[in-house]
Amino acid sequence: MQKRPPILSVVLCLTLLANLAPVAAAESEAVQTMARILSSLNHFPSDAEKATLQTLVASKATSAQERVIAQALSNVEHAATPGDKARLQMLIDDASVPVSLRTLATIIFKVNHFPTAADKAQLQKLLE
Repeated sequence: MQKRPPILSVVLCLTLLANLAPVAAAESEAVQTMARILSSLNHFPSDAEKATLQTLVASKATSAQERVIAQALSNVEHAATPGDKARLQMLIDDASVPVSLRTLATIIFKVNHFPTAADKAQLQKLLE
């Protein structure tokens, strides 16, 4: 005789899976913060935005890849610095880097005073 799994166990497993799916799809707080700052960028981040970015850089909760992007964004003055561009390019070229981080890195890499309308549309997707 075959044993059937208890219905309660099946319902519990399905409930857990349903609750995990939205969490996995959401961007990290660091990604959302950087996307928000970048979407309103006008030549360079404000002093308050730079302070927020430096908090991300110092946070143990921020990944090494997120730190590179946060520091590069903090350093933007009309465009990314040559040193930051080199670090951003490494992230852009690394297929193991999450798409959201490669998107941020690409936008910062090519920014010229402010993000384009197409860039802002991509940033908005990261904020949803």
